[in-house]
Amino acid sequence: MTQLSDNVLIKPPNDSKSGGSKPDLVLKDIESIPGVIKSIQDSWHSANASTSMNRLTAYTLSSCLRGRLRDHVKGNVAPKAVDILLTGCEVSLWLAEQFAADLQKCFPKLNIEAISSNKLLGLFGQDLSIPATGFKYSPKTTNLNDSIVIIVSHSGGTFAPLACSNLLQSATKNIFVVTSEWDTQIGKQLRAMDAEDHDRILCRTFSTEIGVRPAEPCSVSVAATHQLLTNLFQYISVVILSDPTFFRVTGAVITEQDIKILERCSHLTIEALTEITGSSLFGYALDRTTNTQKHLYSAGDLWAEHILENARAYIMTFVYVFVTVTTGYPLLSFIASVVGLDMVTSPWAYAVRLLDAALYFWLPQINIILIRLVQGRNLRHRMVGRTVVIGDIPWVAQCAEAFLSKIFAVSYSIAGVNVLSGNPCDHLVHRHTHRVVRGALAIFGRPDGRLSALSTAEASVCLSVNQASSIQSLGGTCESITIGHNPFKLDLSRKGIFLKRHRPLFLCERLLIENDADLEKSQKLDIVPETTSKRRSSLVREIKKVFSSRRLESNLGRSIHSVLDCSISIAKPHKRSAPALLGAYLNIEE
Repeated sequence: MTQLSDNVLIKPPNDSKSGGSKPDLVLKDIESIPGVIKSIQDSWHSANASTSMNRLTAYTLSSCLRGRLRDHVKGNVAPKAVDILLTGCEVSLWLAEQFAADLQKCFPKLNIEAISSNKLLGLFGQDLSIPATGFKYSPKTTNLNDSIVIIVSHSGGTFAPLACSNLLQSATKNIFVVTSEWDTQIGKQLRAMDAEDHDRILCRTFSTEIGVRPAEPCSVSVAATHQLLTNLFQYISVVILSDPTFFRVTGAVITEQDIKILERCSHLTIEALTEITGSSLFGYALDRTTNTQKHLYSAGDLWAEHILENARAYIMTFVYVFVTVTTGYPLLSFIASVVGLDMVTSPWAYAVRLLDAALYFWLPQINIILIRLVQGRNLRHRMVGRTVVIGDIPWVAQCAEAFLSKIFAVSYSIAGVNVLSGNPCDHLVHRHTHRVVRGALAIFGRPDGRLSALSTAEASVCLSVNQASSIQSLGGTCESITIGHNPFKLDLSRKGIFLKRHRPLFLCERLLIENDADLEKSQKLDIVPETTSKRRSSLVREIKKVFSSRRLESNLGRSIHSVLDCSISIAKPHKRSAPALLGAYLNIEE
């Protein structure tokens, strides 16, 4: 059992009251995100190396990693043996899968896997193993001997990860956990492994230090775990790149400059999160509403009106039925009586009553139309429950789907939503576009296609958005919203939300700016710039020379400012669609 009272390793629950007297646990979690991210980054800073528990755990992990890599050098690792295993459940697993994918791409000669804790229990924790149908894992194909295991569990007590922390000790002692507290059930299991080793100080717990979060929808826990895994990724990369032998045996493709850029972008994320959440590092609301918030609130208010219209129409219908039946005067019959029609003897009375009956029958639809007219919303949408489709990379789409579906988990059916998700670069079109109806709500995350490495990804997302929005019935279709950094709105989307760029420009963006400046200059002079392509080719060759070395320490100081003319600017920045960006980069000569 874990001691909850008078335990310095467990944080007390946060005050759940936000603003007024009514608690809003979800809002409180969202408001605390910038401060939590800053705290995690500080815990990994070299200035806190002697006091940070995360750095102590990272040192223990680096010792295990170096030992594993030395075994690779000596040839003592079995073929296809798992080097690093990540495991967890639900959102923790989805984050771990992205972490494992990134690590595998950077070090292709290592074998890095992310496996559900439930699958591990089924394969290795039963007398008769449960087959992982549809997956490659089995007791004969999954070698976990001396593997480095990282268990990701926010609570540190979820059944399957907790059971795995005990089960896997028979195969390896290199087990670590990413959790929200220093003292958890999994942490106790791992500390018990080193209870008899009094010669070394070992720490096996990475903590986000956000404590217990009673809100069921995961927001701050996802952001905090993602940040901690980002810092862990940087640390592992530095350990491998610091030794030429490890660099070679892992087949590393990441460079020191890549890690520096990643670290800088990670720090700049805090300012972006402050603008998105509208809260300071201390969890207090800003004294202004940022432009990003205004656009997000506007889109949220619109979709809230869509979802609540059925409930409002229900209340209006309830009031009308009770009033007219109780008084004995349906609307049309009452009007007919006022204008002098005898509702007892006149033959027109039957026609009036027929219209009243029709009014009762179609009253919910009539009320919905009235609400839409007053609010200025689309009249062509179907008058049914709403479906929200989330399109983004796998871990973002899945976490967002879990968040939104849990928000509406206890809502009344008349005010609920159906939530779906998919990857617009992969299967979203095949899985969900046949379900597109008038009034379906779709939201897509757009990669920043202004970067050459992401231009094709943004083009794929935009193609999926256009395909979904092109399916029409009676002139109506789904209502799609895109969120991204490239400030180019898709014609078929309902709204585009553009996030502010906080990172510095990359080289590919500078190339486009210089190209645009040359075109602008040529248009003013009414000449064809013959030297533009030659100058661009020369520029690219110079950049390649600068970045041709694996070790960039000696070249970095002169490269950027000597090769690029950072004084160049254009009168009006060009806004390019995803296909236009892709074409622009293809036109840059190699």
